Amino acid sequence: MDIELKNLDPVKGTITVKGPQVDFVLTDGGTANVTISLHLSDGTHFFYPDGTGKKLLASTTLPPGRYECALVINAFDLGVFGRTFKSKVSVDGTLVASASGSIPDGKPRDGDFQLFGIDVL
Repeated sequence: MDIELKNLDPVKGTITVKGPQVDFVLTDGGTANVTISLHLSDGTHFFYPDGTGKKLLASTTLPPGRYECALVINAFDLGVFGRTFKSKVSVDGTLVASASGSIPDGKPRDGDFQLFGIDVL
């Protein structure tokens, strides 16, 4: 698995959003058991799945400033569903990361992590 970062400033590795309310969407459309976690430097955490079986739609209040983010995506083959993943993470309506593919044959899981920043105006 390779998480591809998208729509970020190529020099700073950040997305710029208007605050203080910032919306986040974490989702997966594959058949594997997938977990997505997004950790912000202010201590805010978002997790998919959240138990509803739907994409995670969340919002938080972020004062102006820069927030470092750690994104972790893992796909597991637990023998019940399939082996594909199609994960996406959006910030304020802009796609910032995606990963798609299949868990390699003979492996029980696949995963990756990426770091990026959010500049809140």
